[in-house]
Amino acid sequence: MHSFLIALAFLSVTPIRFRALPADEAVARSRYWYAAVGLLLGALLAGWTWAAGHLAPPGIAAFLVLLAWVGVTGALHLDGFCDLCDGLCGGWTPEDRLRIMKDPQRGSFAIAGCVLLLLGKYVALVQLLQLSHFPLAAPWAVGVAVLAARCLVLTLAAEARYPRPEGTGKLLIEATRSPEAVAFALLAWGAMILSPRAPLETEPHLAVWLQRFAALDAFYRATLWFVLIWLLLLLLRKQCERRLGGITGDCLGAGIELVELVFLLSVAVSL
Repeated sequence: MHSFLIALAFLSVTPIRFRALPADEAVARSRYWYAAVGLLLGALLAGWTWAAGHLAPPGIAAFLVLLAWVGVTGALHLDGFCDLCDGLCGGWTPEDRLRIMKDPQRGSFAIAGCVLLLLGKYVALVQLLQLSHFPLAAPWAVGVAVLAARCLVLTLAAEARYPRPEGTGKLLIEATRSPEAVAFALLAWGAMILSPRAPLETEPHLAVWLQRFAALDAFYRATLWFVLIWLLLLLLRKQCERRLGGITGDCLGAGIELVELVFLLSVAVSL
């Protein structure tokens, strides 16, 4: 339970106070609870998405969902994404880029990246909230996006090197192994398969065959989403290792934001 609280404090704005600084082993073990925290946050945001969709037009509802999304996470992952945008696009050496990422000042790449990221999420949410024939599409997509992002972030951390002597995420990154990343990735893929389906408006004797076809279609669609996101994470990891010399906490935060964005856009386009 102590490791769960550490994961919850690291991934959200939940006000948790520890009597003493968490031990290194407890911080490293907290990665096993990332899926549970993702499920908790995803269920919370999915419920809010459902409520907002019934209380306001799609545009306003999407803004309210995005506002709660950023608020629940304290913009922690968004901050990492902005730092990584500045770091990867600036500097001439890994040392310069790491120094830029530590700078609290935001550069033009960070601002542009943040605007495009939030705009992409907003557009996808509006599109999903407008799907009257899929009333649960938006809540489901938000919930799975949050869960999958926190599962797949271990793909970036597994067997990676931390490029600084110390810093946020060092213990977790250096402790994560490939089998764990694979197990959590399969969990994310399984959540994607459970996509919502439109109500059947056919004759009863055709319903069974159409349900089987819909389930098969959902399997291939989810697999396509998963492969696309997984390849994106591998590309991000390669770029971070080449330009930074390893994976930092900012890389993990950026990975979470990118998984959420790409998954929302993929669902909005395919549904």
